[in-house]
Amino acid sequence: MARSRSERVGEILVSLKTKLRDGGLLPGTRFLSARELSATYAVSYQTAHRLLEELCAEGLVERRAASGTYLPGGTDTELPGAFTETWLILSGRARRPNSFGARLLGELSRCLSREGMSWQVCWAENLATGDFPPTVFPVLWESPGVLAACRRDGRRALLLNARPAPGLDSALVDGVSVDDVFGGACAADLLCGTDKENGAGLCVVTARAGDLRSDARQEGFLSRAPKASVVRTGGWYTEDGIRVAPDALFHGPKGIFCANDRLAEGVLIACERNNVPRPRLVGFDDAPVAATRELTTLAIPWSELAADAAEIIRRRIAGDVSAARRRIVTPHPVLRRL
Repeated sequence: MARSRSERVGEILVSLKTKLRDGGLLPGTRFLSARELSATYAVSYQTAHRLLEELCAEGLVERRAASGTYLPGGTDTELPGAFTETWLILSGRARRPNSFGARLLGELSRCLSREGMSWQVCWAENLATGDFPPTVFPVLWESPGVLAACRRDGRRALLLNARPAPGLDSALVDGVSVDDVFGGACAADLLCGTDKENGAGLCVVTARAGDLRSDARQEGFLSRAPKASVVRTGGWYTEDGIRVAPDALFHGPKGIFCANDRLAEGVLIACERNNVPRPRLVGFDDAPVAATRELTTLAIPWSELAADAAEIIRRRIAGDVSAARRRIVTPHPVLRRL
């Protein structure tokens, strides 16, 4: 025999029905998932699931496969070419242990799994630019060829850790990225402290010219430390940091900001090899090497980045054809040695 509903659960059900019927929520609006309902009303997951089933039976909400619970209407999931599957298309660099791409893939995979969504991983180097069906929603990291094909063909896509370039051919491209300008400004504040010299004696070590993330971090740093010097490496890797370390140490006697933690690691390795005292140093990303090297850095809020990406994926798979979404998350300082 089924257990009778408690008075409190009955009150919750009445409250949910009232909320759904009062006209305050638009058709197609995402409603609470079973997990969210459980947390909001402090009931078990099983009870939350039963409540949603009853709301579905009355036609007040509908549950969409691998997407969540929504108010009926608002989107046309029967449109020709509607997305039915998600491909995470990433540069093969994401296969490197402890790399940025590996961390990004891991965080997003965990988030999608928690939401009950399915996906598959494809390596951009092994995928012809047009070699995926129109029912696939492509989620891209460092995959310029695939992105160019999406823009050319006028199809939707989601960029990870990047902002779509301006222009009509990017009108359908969603993006989830980090506020690199803000992070660079924070790095300058950490190194300047109470110094009123406007960055004189500081140095920012950047990647190659024209790299949007590197340029934005440099822009933020120079906005707070306009007299700081700039040393370009041409890349993002430890070896690049080792190569330019002498210039960085010469131009940054009061402190050095590196556009990512790998470059900062390169500077530290060069100092160790040449018996040079460790400089005041700030990195960016909070990669595993930052903890190993006791490096003060600007951390990417991985859980927020992944959650925003998962939300966009969920909406597109559910049939959302509204304007492109651009989500920006804010990095935060992790203080170690400085």
